[in-house]
Amino acid sequence: MKLAVPYFGAQSESDFRLLRLAEFLGISCETVALERTADYAGFLSGTIPDACLCMVVNPRVFKDWIGQDNLPVELVDLLLSRFSHLVVHGLRVDAFDSALVAALSRGSVKSIEPIGGQNLEYEVAKDSRDICEAFAGISFGPADPKNDHVLSLSGVGPAVRRLISIGGQAFMAEIKLDKADVLFIASEDVADLNNQVGKAPLSEYFSRLVPQAMALRHVAGDECWRPSQPHACIIIDDPLLRKNYGFLNFENLLNLTKKHNFHTAIAFIPHNFRRNSTQITRLFRENSERLSICFHGNDHTGAEFASVDAAHLNTLLSVAETRMSLHEKTTGLKCDRVMVFPQGNFSLEAMKVLTSHNFYAAVNTVQHPAQEVIKLTLGELAQPAVLRYEGFPLFTRRPTRETDLYDIAFSVFWGRPVLIVEHHEIFENPQTLIDLVVRINSVVPEMQWSSLATAVSSSILVRKEGDGTPQVRAFAGNVQITNESNSTQRCSVEWNNSDYGVAIDHVSVDGTPSKDKEIDDQVLRVNVEMAPGCSRDISLVFRNDLGTGMRLGLSWKARAFVRRRLSEFRDNYLSKHQGLLDAAKAMQRRFLRI
Repeated sequence: MKLAVPYFGAQSESDFRLLRLAEFLGISCETVALERTADYAGFLSGTIPDACLCMVVNPRVFKDWIGQDNLPVELVDLLLSRFSHLVVHGLRVDAFDSALVAALSRGSVKSIEPIGGQNLEYEVAKDSRDICEAFAGISFGPADPKNDHVLSLSGVGPAVRRLISIGGQAFMAEIKLDKADVLFIASEDVADLNNQVGKAPLSEYFSRLVPQAMALRHVAGDECWRPSQPHACIIIDDPLLRKNYGFLNFENLLNLTKKHNFHTAIAFIPHNFRRNSTQITRLFRENSERLSICFHGNDHTGAEFASVDAAHLNTLLSVAETRMSLHEKTTGLKCDRVMVFPQGNFSLEAMKVLTSHNFYAAVNTVQHPAQEVIKLTLGELAQPAVLRYEGFPLFTRRPTRETDLYDIAFSVFWGRPVLIVEHHEIFENPQTLIDLVVRINSVVPEMQWSSLATAVSSSILVRKEGDGTPQVRAFAGNVQITNESNSTQRCSVEWNNSDYGVAIDHVSVDGTPSKDKEIDDQVLRVNVEMAPGCSRDISLVFRNDLGTGMRLGLSWKARAFVRRRLSEFRDNYLSKHQGLLDAAKAMQRRFLRI
């Protein structure tokens, strides 16, 4: 599939941004320079390459090109017969735009009209999953009256399929004619993927980004980047693995995971590696499909992974790994090589150190390092993980009360795992958490609940080249792929974040160094042969040349010991008495700066 994007004179800004979005999705594009002519249909037919199967129709471009109020009939006939798909966007409340959509819909759409009111919601049709994917069946808003319009339907001509509506009127629609599948998007503009996003909710960008991506992915099919199996995980920070921790009882938790179908990962503090219940570690080991653990710092002292001393961080992580290795030997419980940063604080140097220790990824609520507030771009959020920090993947998570249906759908649409963070307090009344789990499973019935290691390793983008060769774009340092076809395939796996802060030693395929590796234009690529039904485990392996700092001294250990015991006393006792808890927090802020 190739996308034809025509322009007359200079390319329009909205078409330029749509072109960038198509390329971001891995879609092959061809820009087409239009020229004045007496035979518009003949010129277009002779100019556009035969490989172009989808035409982008922007009314501004065609109006400037033909210089009259209506599309010539022969041009309409050509567009609807020459291309298998048309994507009509950049629509305004304008006589020419209305005439254009009426012509290209064979009269099913009369005109473009303003949305009829304030604070109206987007309503995504329940039966639109083939195009709208995870957004199907949900409503959210408000719509943007400055950018969004609606299609006024005539009730005659071919049937129009409403995909997204605003106030009951079509905002995005599909019409299938004899030879063409036409998608109309009543949005004036397209979002810039380089636009920095602050604290504004991502739903504010919906109408200028997601419908356009839906349309492009629909017309490109398997030849564009799209997510694989969606994954989700509930993360509970801090608990020791004992029968009870604060309001959390692990046996009750296991029962909830089974009853409501979810997985819980405990962000485990390595400091506590010798302090766990044999009964509970066995519970985890015997129910690995429902319960798991991952790294949560080392001692969980104040902002320990926000340090900018790489040698000190290397020592911290070495101690944490040693502790969890001993923990695994004594309990048989494996700790996922995923780091959840204590207090949400990290530094760029911490990302380098995690890379050098071959961690798969980091998971965090805060999306920027402690030393600098960075606004991520839409393009960075429209992919499974953030890669700007030394090339090490950062997956983001959200608290239960800050996660709505739009956030779930947005994450799944772009291949981001749905990661929810809570602490033991949520289990005082777990219904809020259970309600969210039910919403996730209803929005995404195919959701795969898993450990963090599985979630980040499986958060990949896949596509097929023109010859059918499968391609995988990985984000985590480890990726697991399966050949589900009935024939042997040669699969290409790539990482676009190959500009790491530390050196790559080799790529491992099922534990063996691969010789079939190449780095081209900051893309690291490895090719693997896969028999039918075969699964492969592929990992990046880095050298650790960072050096270590001095041993963690007695003072550090004493402060870590005191902090951990005070934190546990707070969680197990004070948290159940709000007045005492408030007093304790005030005392800690005043006297305990560790």
